[in-house]
Amino acid sequence: MKKKSIARSFYVTVLQLVTLLLVCIACDYMNDEEFEPQLNIFGVLSNLYQRHEIIVDRTYAIDEPYGPVVDDAIVILLRDTLIDTLEFLYSSERYYTEPIMLDPLTTYDLTVEKEGFDTVYAATTIPGDFAIFFPLYNDTLTLRDTILFEQSVGAALYGLTFIRYGGGWGPSFLYEPDPLDSLVQIPVGEYVHEYCTGQFMIYIQAYDSNYYEYYFVGPDSVAQAGIAGGVGLFGSTWSEATSAYVIFE
Repeated sequence: MKKKSIARSFYVTVLQLVTLLLVCIACDYMNDEEFEPQLNIFGVLSNLYQRHEIIVDRTYAIDEPYGPVVDDAIVILLRDTLIDTLEFLYSSERYYTEPIMLDPLTTYDLTVEKEGFDTVYAATTIPGDFAIFFPLYNDTLTLRDTILFEQSVGAALYGLTFIRYGGGWGPSFLYEPDPLDSLVQIPVGEYVHEYCTGQFMIYIQAYDSNYYEYYFVGPDSVAQAGIAGGVGLFGSTWSEATSAYVIFE
């Protein structure tokens, strides 16, 4: 009985190993057969800059070594009568526009063509401009105060960044607004948890829905935010700024 049991155990083990081997071979075959590389695009337009940058890469199979970014694509930014063919700079491995000033609530289209890949079509609508009501320039801001500003049309998320006069970073945080509110009210003490004092510039950035979906809506597979024909993010942000004497203690 013992020899028979050992023989049977050996047979089962061999069968399991063969089955596992066949499954692995089948998986590799499916990966090689089914995987089709796509262009991977990343770009966020911002009114803080005049030249805007786009990164063009591609997707890779699991067992494929990562290569350099794509440097020979045709990248075109479109808006009404604006047609800008972007230039690739090897120093930063990015494509750059000519100097342009963004317009709020305006849709910008992006086309990326590369031989051997599907053409990528992308679009983003710049969030609307907005007024800051508090703090105004040189107001004092404490942890007991509330930051007030007008809702930016099309904004799905806000980012607030404090930068100290003379250099240095202060607090920063994200705020998800209620789209039904016309006035954004942010209680400072609920979002700032570090002590600092001094004169700061406060930048408030309104992000479009593409940016929000890419970073905060968990995709089932590979993220596509504002992108068709490939993967990645093409989004935008509109920023306003004020200054205040900060007393966070």
